[in-house]
Amino acid sequence: MSQKQDLLKRIEALEISRKLLDDEIAQARASLEQIEAKLNESWEENPYVLDRTTRRFAEYCRSLGYAIVSLLVKAPDNATYTIAKQVWNRREITIPFFKFMHQSGDNEFEYPVSDFCGTDKSDLLNLCGTMQDAGWLVFSNVKDVLHIKTTFPNELKNYPNGGWTEEANRYLIQKVLCDYAGSHKIKYKVFWDVKLKLLESENDNLNDMQLDIVAQINDRFYIFETKSGALPCIKDWVRRADVFNRQGNRFITCCMDSKANHKYFMPYRLMALEKLEEQFTELLDRDFPQSET
Repeated sequence: MSQKQDLLKRIEALEISRKLLDDEIAQARASLEQIEAKLNESWEENPYVLDRTTRRFAEYCRSLGYAIVSLLVKAPDNATYTIAKQVWNRREITIPFFKFMHQSGDNEFEYPVSDFCGTDKSDLLNLCGTMQDAGWLVFSNVKDVLHIKTTFPNELKNYPNGGWTEEANRYLIQKVLCDYAGSHKIKYKVFWDVKLKLLESENDNLNDMQLDIVAQINDRFYIFETKSGALPCIKDWVRRADVFNRQGNRFITCCMDSKANHKYFMPYRLMALEKLEEQFTELLDRDFPQSET
């Protein structure tokens, strides 16, 4: 076979291959267009896109490859929140009480208050009264000894062991924003219990990520997560923080350990609940230097 014939056969084979490749590319493009059309249709039908209150946040999530499955625009002012505020505002006496409650390992125990001053004793009794009204315990005070029987619902069994901290975190963030907005030119929204799914997910009820608290302040987003126990693995934490901590937005982990070294987590942000009001206010001052009224 001559060199010319070899080349002609090779060209013919390449032409066939090119046609097959072009067909595959055309099919892939058609499939991609169908997926994009479905995503766009799903996007436009998402109630959080249609709602002006949440549309900006929905757009932000989409830029990261997520869609909102559900969120709360107005957090419920329920017993878990009310009691968490009580616990936080008198944490010197309430946190040891909760620790004792958890460590007792029994739903019935006694807690002496004979060494408490009048104010401390009154505040602890008020906390027990609020919890009793919520149906979480039954108590009596006999000769300065509290006789307590806990009746927590199953979903709240962990409340004394740090379950209250997420609600306390919500209270502190809301308090800082309210105080800051009173003296600075900022507008804010707060979203709670945010559930997100990957845009490609076809399961409308599946969530691939959950965020405790999201604060939208002007055009920035501040993502807060609460850790009541051990701090997360640095590798996993950084991977999660990397998704949100970009383009002027902030990812902040709040913990109970006031001695945790925030420099260990740099350039990401670690705030202790004990110092949250101070640390969050300082961050807002840096992020909005010209906002003071």
